[in-house]
Amino acid sequence: MRGLPEQRARLMGPALLVSLGAFLSAFAGGWMALRAVRYVGLIIAVGAGIRIGAAFFDLIPESVVYLGSLATAMVWTAIGFLGFYAVDKLTTLHVGHETATELDHDLANHQHIGIAGAVGMGIHSFLDGIALAAGLAVGGGTAVVIAVVVIVHRFSDGIGVVSFLLAGHVPLRTAYRWLTLVAIAPVAGVLLGTIVQIPDDGLGALLAFFAGFFLYVGAAELLPEAHRRDRSRWIVFATVGGAVAIYAFSVGVGAVGASSP
Repeated sequence: MRGLPEQRARLMGPALLVSLGAFLSAFAGGWMALRAVRYVGLIIAVGAGIRIGAAFFDLIPESVVYLGSLATAMVWTAIGFLGFYAVDKLTTLHVGHETATELDHDLANHQHIGIAGAVGMGIHSFLDGIALAAGLAVGGGTAVVIAVVVIVHRFSDGIGVVSFLLAGHVPLRTAYRWLTLVAIAPVAGVLLGTIVQIPDDGLGALLAFFAGFFLYVGAAELLPEAHRRDRSRWIVFATVGGAVAIYAFSVGVGAVGASSP
């Protein structure tokens, strides 16, 4: 602590307290999703809606603020979308040559997508921890708004990471391990954010990149899996509901933030 600037040293306690709340929130969301296995199709659909909504209504707008350019943000979003598409399909082709049967290929491919999705969610959670540290440094209403955003988003991310893993047919024990890692990620982000500052353009590029990642996984992987598991119209309602909930929350937080001192 002695090597940190005095202001950042004072922020360590509140930052860790809020990140603990984020950890518990993420674990609660994921635990709820894991316990409701019979509704896995709906859970995956809600997770897809949350990811797609977060990309459009949260990550991309935030990246524009950091980058100062919509065009640059969209370039990074396209890189994220196309980059993960390329990695996904090229890796799938490689896995196909390694497996003995088509069933094994499908299982390996789905598990690859599920774990890759969990990794992406973990990095997003890590970035949220960095944003939380920055908000606490600003103080006032901004700090409160960002703290609420991080804690509430972690609950939805807990559901989201489980939806990735369930779609990937990952065993429950493995899902719990990944959920724990994703829940811990904001704590690591907070610790790093109190020590090192990421440039605005770098953070903006990362946010836009992962927006593209979430758009690809939500639309190309989670939604088809949700419809495969459950062919009822409730899948559509659950997907739209997840996206609308994120939009409403983003608008509400924006209104509160605008009125904050």
